Amino acid sequence: MNLSLCCISNILKEKDIKFRTMTYKTFSSKPKGESLEKLSLLVINNLITTREIIYHCNLNNIKGYRFSSDLFPVINHPEVMMDLSELPHFNIISLELNNITRAIRETGIRVSAHPSEYISLTSDDPKVINNSITDLESHAELFDLFELERSTYNPLNIHCRKDGDPLEISDKFKKNFERLSDSVKSRLVLENNDNAKGVWSIRNLIKYFPSYSITFDILHHKMLSDGYTEEEAFNASYNTWKFEPIFHYSEGKDNTRAHKDMADNLPPDYGRNVIWDVELKGKDHAILEMINRGGKNGN
Repeated sequence: MNLSLCCISNILKEKDIKFRTMTYKTFSSKPKGESLEKLSLLVINNLITTREIIYHCNLNNIKGYRFSSDLFPVINHPEVMMDLSELPHFNIISLELNNITRAIRETGIRVSAHPSEYISLTSDDPKVINNSITDLESHAELFDLFELERSTYNPLNIHCRKDGDPLEISDKFKKNFERLSDSVKSRLVLENNDNAKGVWSIRNLIKYFPSYSITFDILHHKMLSDGYTEEEAFNASYNTWKFEPIFHYSEGKDNTRAHKDMADNLPPDYGRNVIWDVELKGKDHAILEMINRGGKNGN
């Protein structure tokens, strides 16, 4: 099994190696210089934490890592909108960015990102579209800083969230897609969703976005299969990728969307190589248990 950690290491968190954040309310409540100093130290902490997680994954046979989308709190807030280079201690920030680049190169860990659930390229609100583009561009700029390939080898994963007429929605998505930089376009992949009256099953994503790489989320598929078996959906998604895909694995509590802490089962591969982002709440505790169980089972 090739498993990937999503954002947070619970094992390192127990050792107080963890991400820290800041809200805009906190940032704006203190003198600017004081807030910038605190924000700069938070960013440094988050970059060091990221580097530690990458090496932790490598030591534990975890093959991938999904970057946290909260490495740089506040800086993309509409009332702030600042570049990292404007922060105090940017020399240290730059050093830590280089250290992450080195860690990725040394370990060969496959990295990806899943920008905020609020990202939408299909909204009727221009502000939502503009904020989504800003968020996507900031992720792509970070990947460029890490010297990551501009391709779906290092994907930026999003949903096509709006429901309704799939042709109309996909046309709107593609129109806004053209506003994105090549850095984003080359990395963007689409994941199936499972809204109660949703349309964005694997089947429809492939039908209306035939040139995109499609991320197979096994739990979303259980909620909205659209007539595909699990194996059919897996293979149809697999065939949209130029590289070994990064798919999403989780299990729902009591047949709901709520993620379990630990896995009862192991992810399938249907005879093909795939990396599974593990979205269980147990994070790396769950992954290491799955690796141990998979090894014992000879998988």
